Amino acid sequence: MRHALIWGGIGSLILTAGLLLATAKHNPVGAAVAGGVPSILAQLPSWLQDCLLLLIIFAFFSCGSSIQGAGSRLAFSYARDGALPGSGWISRVNERFKTPVNALLMGAVITVLFVVLVYINPGTNYHIWFVTYPAHVNALVALVSFGVSGIYLSFLLTVIGAIVARARGWRPEGAFQLGKWSWPVLIVAAGYLGAMFLNVVYPSGLSSARGLFNLDWITLFIIFIIAVVGAAYLLIGRPDRNVERRLRGTREAPEAPPVTTV
Repeated sequence: MRHALIWGGIGSLILTAGLLLATAKHNPVGAAVAGGVPSILAQLPSWLQDCLLLLIIFAFFSCGSSIQGAGSRLAFSYARDGALPGSGWISRVNERFKTPVNALLMGAVITVLFVVLVYINPGTNYHIWFVTYPAHVNALVALVSFGVSGIYLSFLLTVIGAIVARARGWRPEGAFQLGKWSWPVLIVAAGYLGAMFLNVVYPSGLSSARGLFNLDWITLFIIFIIAVVGAAYLLIGRPDRNVERRLRGTREAPEAPPVTTV
């Protein structure tokens, strides 16, 4: 794991440094938006372009497969505790391969369906209350924009959950613990993630340099819809009761008798 982090960090630094060094000196944001990464790579020697393209392809494949695996793993874990609709089907484990095959299939199918969004490209502006979806902006761009802010939001909520749990007396188990540094690390992490999340989702307008990250109010609007749907399911379906029953059953499960040898 340590070597994976080290070499992953070195590869990311090389790729980022190459793209930054190849960016146009005058109006770099405009040049990047107009021509994208290919216009930046065109400034480099051909052999270096090939190396960076290989890194980009590997990064896309690695990120895509890891996100798909992580989504399937989360779906299985939530379904195992009865916290999702259709939990029995989603949490089913293949008898031969011992893998949550239905959760993996669901993650693959949803991924393919989202890819189809590339064919949605409205020709005119669409107004939803005070939110305007701009014309000629591919729906996949909106999904990627939400994904950028969603990553920061998911980690921020995890840190907030850890802060609340520690304030209620929870102490982590395992060999790796931060000890007295836990509170400083949690506070700094929450501050950084909160600042980055606000920086990404702040509706500064479509003409601003950050317009590709938030599409004005679009990203916040999607987050609001997801929050409303999640809150409605929590209040109507009450999946928290299923989770509590499972946790209670786990805590009260009798321990296995000791194995004796003759």
